[in-house]
Amino acid sequence: MNSDSAAVADPLEEFLRSKSKGGERSGNYRRNLERCVEDFLEWLEEDSQSGETFDDLDERTFRRYARELTGRDLAPGTVQTYYAQVSAYVGWCVREGLLEANYAQRNVAKEPLPENDGRRSGDQQAWTDEHRLLITRHVDARAHDAAEEKGLDAIREFRDRALVYVLCYSGVRGGEIFADPKDDRRTGLRWDDVSFEDRKMTVLSKKQDWSDRSLTEQAINPMRRYKDLLDPAADDWPVFPTFHLPTLYETLRTGLRNEHGWSEERIEPVVDDLTGQLEVFEALREYELAPPSINTDGARRIMRRLCEDADLELEGKHGYLAPHGGRRGAGEVMVRQRGFTAAARLLDNSEEVVRDSYSHIEAKEMAKDAGDAFTEHDS
Repeated sequence: MNSDSAAVADPLEEFLRSKSKGGERSGNYRRNLERCVEDFLEWLEEDSQSGETFDDLDERTFRRYARELTGRDLAPGTVQTYYAQVSAYVGWCVREGLLEANYAQRNVAKEPLPENDGRRSGDQQAWTDEHRLLITRHVDARAHDAAEEKGLDAIREFRDRALVYVLCYSGVRGGEIFADPKDDRRTGLRWDDVSFEDRKMTVLSKKQDWSDRSLTEQAINPMRRYKDLLDPAADDWPVFPTFHLPTLYETLRTGLRNEHGWSEERIEPVVDDLTGQLEVFEALREYELAPPSINTDGARRIMRRLCEDADLELEGKHGYLAPHGGRRGAGEVMVRQRGFTAAARLLDNSEEVVRDSYSHIEAKEMAKDAGDAFTEHDS
């Protein structure tokens, strides 16, 4: 051992750098690691039976921490995740020679942890064929009615329609096309990231690299029609901008102040004369300012509202068509129709992960095949 008295917290920054997939700005991956390990370090500081150096760590330390996590109001899967992230940190410290063994992995330490309730393959929400039919029919009718009533002002309804079609048919992650206020790299899909000719979207993937994702035929027409109505002033406009009026007003104010150098006295009459989202959008176009994208929470609210309007109720945790269910549903279709390899390409995942996530499909098909085999054998 080369550090008899090193504090457990000392190597945290080096650990996070080693685990970063995108340098210092690696987004949620690094942030989740940091949050979990810092939670452990805070508990370590407050626990009267624990010290704060590596020499003080043993199986009993992690057994107490496991018991602490289990006693919180957390889902079993969340407890498992917290503990696993702490164990990853401890394991890294062992490899760096700061600790003799990963005591967090000892059976006696993990005994208080709940059984992992990680959802089995097929348990997570996946938009079914019926879901896709109902929700796309609803947004089609809604956009059609809005176009007849409002004409070119039906931007919001066509935005929601395009959003639903992308979620239904692309297999993209919500975090790859919507903004994340906690990650300044994720500002939402931009129009210069979209190519109708090449049928693709370029997104910042979960792996923190830029990746081309498929824009299927079903999604292209709703996207084209929507873009014509939105009439973005530049390609740096988000594909799915927010319609939250206070946010749009603040974007306009800030842009006129910072990018055009206007004084508050000059800004006020321009902003005060605007009424409603469409006039603010027109002002943003005029002054070549980009509105902000909706974030992941905003996308969930949109889907919840659309499902309520369509009288589409689901059982389970969400009660509506959550964005991640669109990805799961696309994966289901691809696995059934084209196999695991093609599904892995669409979903930007390894084939191993896809096989694990959709093993219920393979199990069902295997059961039928095996049943047929026994029938043939016994006949």
